[in-house]
Amino acid sequence: MTIRTPVRAALCLLAAAAVLAPVAGCAGKSKPSGDGAAAAAAPTSSSLPSADPSGSATPSAAPSASASPSASASASAKPSHSATPARTATRPPTAAPAPVAKAGPVAPPPPAVPPHTPPLQSGCQPSYTGTNLPKADVSAALTAAAGTTRTFTLSSPSGGRTSDTLPPLPLALVKAIAWQESGWQSAIKACDGGIGTMQIMPGTASTMNNKYGTTSDVNTLTGNVTIGTQYLDWLVAYYGDSCFDGKYDLSPDPVSGKTPLLDLVIAAYNAGAGNVHYNVTTDPATGAAVGVSVIPNPSYVANVKALMGKAPWTTAS
Repeated sequence: MTIRTPVRAALCLLAAAAVLAPVAGCAGKSKPSGDGAAAAAAPTSSSLPSADPSGSATPSAAPSASASPSASASASAKPSHSATPARTATRPPTAAPAPVAKAGPVAPPPPAVPPHTPPLQSGCQPSYTGTNLPKADVSAALTAAAGTTRTFTLSSPSGGRTSDTLPPLPLALVKAIAWQESGWQSAIKACDGGIGTMQIMPGTASTMNNKYGTTSDVNTLTGNVTIGTQYLDWLVAYYGDSCFDGKYDLSPDPVSGKTPLLDLVIAAYNAGAGNVHYNVTTDPATGAAVGVSVIPNPSYVANVKALMGKAPWTTAS
């Protein structure tokens, strides 16, 4: 698959809006990684939390039992992120904060790559390139990739370039997305070309390697999870800069109890950043500008967040 050159997307705007009518969003480009299937031991619909964008969620289909076989992108002064999806606010839920674009150098939009059809939901049988590695090996690889600190190149409207150091991604997020995508099957290949544990599309490896100056092999477990976590880093940096004033905390908002940045990152990994936005609208109760997520795959978001809490891989063989 050929990666199209990303076009600089407009940042979130704070503008007057009609009640509940989105005005402008954090427009991005489509993702390199793919749409994923729920893995074995995925939660049932009754156990899934509602994804914030829709209020309801339908779980992804689980794979058959016969299958065999990389954020808080911030400067040091910014807080490291946490990604605990459960709401901890004691006050009644309120609207999510309005989108605010970061001043100065920002993370560029992710590359334009078409969304990927999950291998276990696509209507055709996935293939395997060799034998799936033990779950313990996959867990170790995901832990190492999530814990990597990376340097991310930023850009500014004036043409100047600088960089940010990305602290490690939340391990629960990385493990949950990998479980949702492939059930931690390292040798799986989707009918449309999604590869391995993180279901990386073929053109993504070169894009991530060029971006980060790495030489990861998408067909190996280590290379595959490195590329997937690199892309997650990119999404956190992009949405954090475009919509949250350069803040990259994935934990619940202390006022609303919502997790807008976490939701955007999870959704974009699956559906493509070009289809996932955070717009400004008007709170009908207060008349204040607030944020509203535009997410086309709320069930995927709900599944991943539920997996973050349930950690079914701890009992998988």
